[in-house]
Amino acid sequence: MRRLIFLFAAFAYMVLLIESVRAAVAWWHGEATLDLLDYLLIGALPLLAWIWLRHFSMFRKDCAKGVCVLPDDPGHPPASGR
Repeated sequence: MRRLIFLFAAFAYMVLLIESVRAAVAWWHGEATLDLLDYLLIGALPLLAWIWLRHFSMFRKDCAKGVCVLPDDPGHPPASGR
């Protein structure tokens, strides 16, 4: 059950991130009439990008310590797996 909740939360996060990038690009190009939801998504884009870079990308703090490298022994799972 916990894994299913995490999967739904990760899916919702990715939808928010993709939609906020879409709204920001439409605003930048002046292509669409934006409503309140689009402006809220554009405003949330820096926070969503920070969350991505801090917790999910390969540039996060743990990767500098070698957490993101694959192990030499194929029998052990990677250390970054949760």
